[in-house]
Amino acid sequence: MSYEFKFPDIGEGLTEGKILELKVDPGAEVSAGDILAIVETDKVVAEIASPKSGVVVRFGPAVGERISVGATLAYIDVAGGAASADGNGVAPAAGSAADGSGAEHQRQALVGTLDAAPSVLPPSEEADAAAPAAEAVPEAAPDPDAADSDHAAAASGGEPLVTPAARRRARDLNVDLQQVQPRRAGGRILRGDVERAAGDRQVVSGAPLPQTGSDFAFPLIDDPLVTPAHLPLGQTVELTILRKTIAHTMETSRKIPTATIFDVGVVDDLVELRAKVNAGRDVRVSFQPFFMKALATALRRYPVLNAHFNPVSEELTVFKDVNIGVAVNTEAGLMVPVIHNVENQTIRQIDSAMKDLVERAKGRQIRIEDLRGGTFSLTNFGPFGGLYASPMIYPPQVAIIGAGRIHQTPMVVDGAVRPAWVLPLSLAFDHRVVDGVPAAEFSSYFLELLRAPQELFVSM
Repeated sequence: MSYEFKFPDIGEGLTEGKILELKVDPGAEVSAGDILAIVETDKVVAEIASPKSGVVVRFGPAVGERISVGATLAYIDVAGGAASADGNGVAPAAGSAADGSGAEHQRQALVGTLDAAPSVLPPSEEADAAAPAAEAVPEAAPDPDAADSDHAAAASGGEPLVTPAARRRARDLNVDLQQVQPRRAGGRILRGDVERAAGDRQVVSGAPLPQTGSDFAFPLIDDPLVTPAHLPLGQTVELTILRKTIAHTMETSRKIPTATIFDVGVVDDLVELRAKVNAGRDVRVSFQPFFMKALATALRRYPVLNAHFNPVSEELTVFKDVNIGVAVNTEAGLMVPVIHNVENQTIRQIDSAMKDLVERAKGRQIRIEDLRGGTFSLTNFGPFGGLYASPMIYPPQVAIIGAGRIHQTPMVVDGAVRPAWVLPLSLAFDHRVVDGVPAAEFSSYFLELLRAPQELFVSM
């Protein structure tokens, strides 16, 4: 019985994807959970798994072609007539009710390894998670590693439930799945569980872990359409899906009635404190975690800036948690991973989380949940040059702050002119919901926290 597998509708506004690679050839036998194709969506690059076991008869699109949600991705000859009319337009067969709805199968076909383009960053330690603008990748689908739950191998005889992504990762890292403890309810082993187990093993043995990365050739360097650095001169090329998404997001952002406040603060004590924190340490802390910690404190005092605005319903949602999106530069476009609950973390915890996100971006291991849930954004363009900018708000957020280059300049301090370290600041806010006075007060309070950071950052 032929099963027509359609490109999954995973929600979150997904409308189409581009086929980067077909992992199997027509005529190949596949099991449920095996990867059929690598597809670039407007969010990330995703592996699409087969929802059923059988033989691949043929694919709908070819490599390089685009496919819309609901269009046929592949036809699978399902052994024993197990295909069903579950929304994929296939005639029902006896005993097929257990296969579930087509929509659910389509959602479950998007599996764990979601890969973003690698990050190409300047060598400056201050640029480790900065980017020169605030374009963002929209939030997307639910937990990707959990999305393949019904494709996990539920073997008998006590074998653990394991997602396909976790099995592949276990092979890569040479991890015994019998020794991995799942951290989520239900007992399924996810990719993160495997990586955590591998990390624990590394601490015990001291053996280096294999390099992380995707198991497919990501067409970044060889594809002139992906990155401006490789655009062919004198030719017209189509933007990538990611670049189109950034363009549409910026068009939406430009429609926001934005006001921008520019300010500058003396940060001599911050520069000195950071130098003391880094003295004698191999792993150095950048200025960015200090910015985020001060932002968390300032946003708790001025929560109207830690909010989302819905212009259709004209509702403002103010958040208790402070989740700061940090722009990261990649060749394919800017990514804005989110550090959650910044208000509850120390400087070193924030720095560690930030570096982890940047490294996973560079290793094409950014997960979809890493891009979700931001309540405020920070763009630190200072390490790249520039003092002030007009940052673009990432809707539905209502504000973004831009940090310029920390530098020394003559300043009048306590009635005398002397050299001082200063931080230029640019705060852009949605004037529909935020007025100028609270925005200016927020900016001043943020700089005041950085001017005298000792008490604020006592726990590091």
